[in-house]
Amino acid sequence: MFRRLKAFTLVELLVVIAIIGILIALLLPAVQAAREAARRSQCTNNLKQFALAGHNYHDVYKTFPRHSYIPSSLGCMPKGATCDAWRIWQGFSVHTMLLPYIEQRSIYDNIMWDSSGGAPDWAWYNNPASVWNVRIDGYLCPSATKAPETASNIWAGGPGCNYAVSNGPTLYWASGTRWHHPGVFTPHFEIPMSDIKDGTSNSIFAAEVLTGDGDSGFYWPGEPVRNATYSGAGPWVYPNLPQSSIDPWGAAILAHITASPTDHLSSNGWGWLGSNYTQTVFNTVVGPNWKYPSAGATGPPGYSNDRDGIYPSRSHHPGGSNHALADGSVRFISETIDYDTYQHLGTRKGGEVVGEF
Repeated sequence: MFRRLKAFTLVELLVVIAIIGILIALLLPAVQAAREAARRSQCTNNLKQFALAGHNYHDVYKTFPRHSYIPSSLGCMPKGATCDAWRIWQGFSVHTMLLPYIEQRSIYDNIMWDSSGGAPDWAWYNNPASVWNVRIDGYLCPSATKAPETASNIWAGGPGCNYAVSNGPTLYWASGTRWHHPGVFTPHFEIPMSDIKDGTSNSIFAAEVLTGDGDSGFYWPGEPVRNATYSGAGPWVYPNLPQSSIDPWGAAILAHITASPTDHLSSNGWGWLGSNYTQTVFNTVVGPNWKYPSAGATGPPGYSNDRDGIYPSRSHHPGGSNHALADGSVRFISETIDYDTYQHLGTRKGGEVVGEF
């Protein structure tokens, strides 16, 4: 006599599969959120170490570095104030000057500053790939996309850099005057802590920027649009930039890139050695993750944007981006932060009261 064996019916099997599917669907977002939380935590730590390196530099030189050290062969005096102001794109970055303070002395010692042993007379791009293409994990956000690495061509890729120093709420890039650059970092002058009158805990030191994909035929959010904003000529420094004038600009920039999708650069966030907007410098004209594209006044032909424009902090972290303040602390600043509050945080001695943010 045969005994009937019990088994799952087809309906029961389908129910079990459905339950497992639901559990997986519930679990995956939690796993992804946990991974992003870990990446954001690592990003916060990287940015904090960067800010502390700035403090260690300040301990030695009694000032923060300026954000461009221009080759003397281009006619610059030791302080860089009398050279052609626009040549700052050829200068070495803050990130370069801070290498010895993030345990990267060996890279710093291999940099080719000059050909004669005197003041720097070589531009950053005169260095070989063994210098400019070195990946420094402390300069990379784990949530950011990877920069195209093309060791044989300095203009077609790089090791990546997702942290930029603040030039403040200004459209200017090449001006040689202090008041055109109200942030903690300026292109032609070193800024000591004593000059940060608003207080180091109320002044932005650095923040995140995104990485371009290297495809000039396809626009990726965060890549700087060309020929789409006013030049800095004039009083285009906060508080002369009310929010009511910014959003119409943004709409015009969006219309421009929509009509001319190739009129942009895709090289942002590629390298740490040179000084340029979207590479190692940003401004606080608008808040984090601005809903409109970043943009420059005219169309630079080369590696990155070295023109007046709007170059905000951007990140892949939901809701905002990490910012280091001049006191060495790191804050996650929401993309919904009040416009005026963010402008106040961008200045070093605007005399504003920041309050909570």
